[in-house]
Amino acid sequence: MRSKRIWQSMAVVLALTAAVGAQAKSKGLKNMVLHLDATVAGTPLAAGSYNVQWQTHSPEATVTFLKAGKVAGTAEGKLVDRGYKYPSDQVMYDTAPDGTHHILEIRFKGSSEVLQFN
Repeated sequence: MRSKRIWQSMAVVLALTAAVGAQAKSKGLKNMVLHLDATVAGTPLAAGSYNVQWQTHSPEATVTFLKAGKVAGTAEGKLVDRGYKYPSDQVMYDTAPDGTHHILEIRFKGSSEVLQFN
């Protein structure tokens, strides 16, 4: 009787683990360099080297920018597969009339997935 309850409890735990894993599909981490001071989703980021980490929520993604191991900013974006592997890391910017730069998209070398921001 007791072992039956243990097995039932384990089944519930496994089902919950699978459900959580299905909601938060992919977790990525890449290095990138910003050559310009820019903003992403209203968060200012100084030019420099960053680790970019994201957690997808199909297809939305929560993206965290880490500089020297500390969170420099977080933004909501979208992970999109372009079906083309990029030959180099690329940051696509929009330049406002006042000269400020806004990150629209981040492309990673060897990957067809890009991070897009509004």
